[in-house]
Amino acid sequence: MQQKELANLLGVSPAMVSRHAKRGMPTDTLERAEKWRKRHLEPGRVKGHRYTPSHDPAPGPARLPSLPEVLPCVLPAVLDVEIETAGDLIDAALIRGNLYGGVIRTMQLRQLLRQTTDDASPRLTLRVWLALLDCTLHETSEIRFTPNQGAFATPGEIGALACPANPWPAHTVLFHACDIDDDAINGYPEYPDDPEWVEMMAEEKAENRKLRCSRVFGCQGYPLPPEWAPLMAEP
Repeated sequence: MQQKELANLLGVSPAMVSRHAKRGMPTDTLERAEKWRKRHLEPGRVKGHRYTPSHDPAPGPARLPSLPEVLPCVLPAVLDVEIETAGDLIDAALIRGNLYGGVIRTMQLRQLLRQTTDDASPRLTLRVWLALLDCTLHETSEIRFTPNQGAFATPGEIGALACPANPWPAHTVLFHACDIDDDAINGYPEYPDDPEWVEMMAEEKAENRKLRCSRVFGCQGYPLPPEWAPLMAEP
């Protein structure tokens, strides 16, 4: 199966399929790819390493703890209401056309999402979910074309909208929204020795040239202000 075809079935961008394939995801069948994604994009990949008694080492000789052992090693988990409050600020910024402010707040929201608990289910607008998932979503994903971008949805509802044929589990949505590797800002890793990857990236670059957008701030789907056009023109 071609990676472009698999990307369409999974509802993700071809670049995402290529990256996951490099990490070991099978690309011969949809079923095997889905199994890999469910196994490797589980909630534990996007959560902070919270305190778990079963992970404590076996007791040893009595001694005074060192300073790093006394200080907390992780941030406390955030609540859905904190995430939703941050999402409201992003939504308001994007409605006003404040793209830079929206992107900065989106980066801050990703940090909050990385501290969520396993049962997190924040309700954000489709507009905010698109800002979080834009670089991951397939170009034909329904969420891009939903008229009411102000409607609220949970991660599970977004997973069904992102790929109706093979809905993403809620934890997969949160994994992509966290963007742990900052792919939305830095772009996906390059694989110049992979002919299929080179071909896909050439096609994607050709398509991106048709958009009035910028990948510098991870908002490839948003229009640029007119005064930015000369800066983004092809050399």
